[in-house]
Amino acid sequence: MDRIDLRSDTVTLPSPGMRQAMAAAPVGDDQYGEDPTVNRLQERIAELLGKEAALFVPSGTMANQIALKILTRPGDDVIVGDEAHIVWHESGAAAANSGVQFTVAGHGGLFTAADLRAAYKPPGHIVFPPTTLVAIENTHNRGGGVVFPQSEVVAICEMARELGLATYLDGARLFNVAASSDHSLAALAAPFDFVSVALSKGLGCPVGSLIAGRYAGIVRARRARRMFGGSCDRAEQHCHLSDAGRGAGRCRPRRPRAGNGGTGIGFWRAHRARRHPSRCEPGPMPARRRSAGRNYRAPLTWLPRLRSKIFCSPESTRSPRWLCNVAASVTMPVERCGVSAVISSIG
Repeated sequence: MDRIDLRSDTVTLPSPGMRQAMAAAPVGDDQYGEDPTVNRLQERIAELLGKEAALFVPSGTMANQIALKILTRPGDDVIVGDEAHIVWHESGAAAANSGVQFTVAGHGGLFTAADLRAAYKPPGHIVFPPTTLVAIENTHNRGGGVVFPQSEVVAICEMARELGLATYLDGARLFNVAASSDHSLAALAAPFDFVSVALSKGLGCPVGSLIAGRYAGIVRARRARRMFGGSCDRAEQHCHLSDAGRGAGRCRPRRPRAGNGGTGIGFWRAHRARRHPSRCEPGPMPARRRSAGRNYRAPLTWLPRLRSKIFCSPESTRSPRWLCNVAASVTMPVERCGVSAVISSIG
């Protein structure tokens, strides 16, 4: 007999259509903003929530932690509902990452504008930690999935503005709220400065959440995501399992023909380099290397043969980094000579 798993909506599995979409998704490097699928997702979520911009992150917990990081300072106080996920289910990350403390308002995950006013601590007090943020969880997980009344949400956010507080909606299950009410996602998100939604709960996506808000704040959120280890190369295919075996085999480093320790990763110190993303031009062979042996070639003398631009990341103003990958399979002899003129291929 098939078991009925009611532990959480996070055990929802992707549908066959989702798996096919993942397999066929156009990919790019999201760290450089070049992943078309992620870019479209972020634009779509920002549109649905009525916000200027959105950012993909691996988990709802990271979305919450990013919100705390960009909306508070160490030593601040954050007002939350009773047994909020951000307090109970995130391993003390708020204290470790942002240095904030929490004040609980209300009961059962719900509270009122009057509760917010009573819990508020003013800035500039010699003893009190200043309250700078109020966070609402809707629906509320440990509150039994209770939906926060929208009229009370509006009143709380109005009170927060009067008190000079930022507002954040932990909307991991906001799609459930929209489905059970007459409110659109944009209407539910409108009172807040920043909002997060999860794709991996009731929607059944394999991974991911998004945080949305003002563009300037999302720029800061992108840096916080990197700081927390959440930057993704090809985010939309993190859970694409059908190609995992083949990809793992192709990514196994091979020993370079002329050898650099067999790492399959190398650095090349450029003769000339422009700022990222850069197209580097080959330089002349250094005179001291002309007698280095028949396996030595001047750095990048093979680049003019390629018809497309060559992109790399700068290690400094004059030293770009070249890392071979599955898509860049160019074999060339290399010489073990420190960090200069070392290039190898794993293709």
